[in-house]
Amino acid sequence: MKNLLRKELSELFNTQMLLGLLVSFILIVMLGFVMTSTVSESMEISSEVHIIDQDQTGFTQQIADYLEEQGYLVKKISENSETPAYETILKEQNWKEAVVLPSGLMDQLFFQHEPCELHTIRVLETTSTVAMMETGESSAELVQNAISVLLTKNFLGESMTFLENPISLASYTVANGKTVRANSFSVVSSMAMFDQLMPLILFMLIILTSQTIITAIGSEKTDKTLETLLSSPVPRSVIIGAKMLSSLIVALVYAAVYGVGFATSLLFTVDRTAENVNISEAFSDILATQQATQELGLQISGIGWGGVIIQLLLTIGIALTAATILGGFAEDAKSSQTASLPIVILTMFPYILSMVSDIRNMERPVRILLYLIPFTHTFTATGCLRFGQTGTFLGGMIYQAVFLVGMIFCALKLYQSDILFVHSFGKKSAK
Repeated sequence: MKNLLRKELSELFNTQMLLGLLVSFILIVMLGFVMTSTVSESMEISSEVHIIDQDQTGFTQQIADYLEEQGYLVKKISENSETPAYETILKEQNWKEAVVLPSGLMDQLFFQHEPCELHTIRVLETTSTVAMMETGESSAELVQNAISVLLTKNFLGESMTFLENPISLASYTVANGKTVRANSFSVVSSMAMFDQLMPLILFMLIILTSQTIITAIGSEKTDKTLETLLSSPVPRSVIIGAKMLSSLIVALVYAAVYGVGFATSLLFTVDRTAENVNISEAFSDILATQQATQELGLQISGIGWGGVIIQLLLTIGIALTAATILGGFAEDAKSSQTASLPIVILTMFPYILSMVSDIRNMERPVRILLYLIPFTHTFTATGCLRFGQTGTFLGGMIYQAVFLVGMIFCALKLYQSDILFVHSFGKKSAK
């Protein structure tokens, strides 16, 4: 029993497995560091309240004083223009959001006893719903609460109907230097169906196809059919091309099945909830959101979608080529299970970050480190196109193409040599 246990552990704890563990540990630590940095930044932003004061009365100053007493850092500027350019103001102040106190606010609340409408402005820089929710409590909500508290103190004996809802909010969204009256969360939700569904499908495609080709090569090495195949008169480049093409076909089949599955699930969900929804209002909201998205320049053109498809193919090509190389070092079907670990880790790292944050808006050193991973560029492709970062998109595509050419060159060199016959990864070489 003791000797058998030692034998099994020596086969499992090989150099390949230990290297995989080391790389996994490093990437997990890095992921934790990035997440901590992102959360700290969002908490710092949520402690600030940004106010554009058009009323400029003693009551608006009371609002600022009350918020400061609650521990918030209030940044307030005065604005006299009737139609201010919100996108310009936010850009000059380096604010991501602000609330506008309109002219006549004090008269409308204190003397006319009528509800007043506040304008809340938010800069849209991401299509990640999680990243949008990380901003915490908005300035508008804090100002709205402050006004309610102050009015209650001043009108303690008045009709509570007025005091229950003295303020209504009108949401504005700023993106690509343009401002429209639309809720930023609704705009993000309209784009998130594809921008966040595509990374999930891509992640699953890379994992499954790479595991498939590595397992196939490992099984061929176990059955000794790989040596016979590589010794045949057929050029080895043709053999590698056939393996990668077959895996690509499998990947496309996976993509079709997943796409149809997710679409069916979505239609089923919509069908089950449609009876509780006002179809007319829902359709109007969709049209309004689509119009806002178009006015903000967030829609992707046909050429842009063509570029996204090219990046998807480049990413799958890189994954398949890497799997072909790693499969060559897999000793058998058992070791092939861990041979795909580098691909899994390098895909999972940017995928998780793209779900919980926006890679494009991270600190420069972290962003550069992530961009060195070729899979990252596909996860950020639609965001780059929607927010006018065409240079970053094209640079990522060129980097992926160069990376793929280098991987293909390495794969050809590996399979055209005899190293697969004389080398055992993690074991002593045998001749």
